[in-house]
Amino acid sequence: MTPKEVVQKNYECFTTGDMTTFRTLYAENAIVKVNGIHKLSGTYHGPDNWMSALSQVPQLYDEFKIELVNIIAEGDHVFAMLHATAVGSGKMTADFGHFYKIENGKIAEFHIFDDSQKMAATMNAA
Repeated sequence: MTPKEVVQKNYECFTTGDMTTFRTLYAENAIVKVNGIHKLSGTYHGPDNWMSALSQVPQLYDEFKIELVNIIAEGDHVFAMLHATAVGSGKMTADFGHFYKIENGKIAEFHIFDDSQKMAATMNAA
């Protein structure tokens, strides 16, 4: 897969809940950085550490969904723009930016530049 296809597959797996395939898209030494000061903010090392953080999403947001709006790839670097929503008491509508570095066909770095203020307010962490 091209770097762009790896990232597209990452979102497809997240959206459909195929976490087995999702995990295989990340290098064992992948670094994931989540901006902000909310419950998911921080740096995660490796796919298992990252997936343990993602497992909290259903408890933090009702019906959290992301929609891929645009994706740009240049060499091994990929940028994705997304639209995110959640419903219920923690209703949220936000635009996110995600930056990836792909090495050897795997996600080696993932920098999440989400609207951390909206995320924190939605999960009552602000």
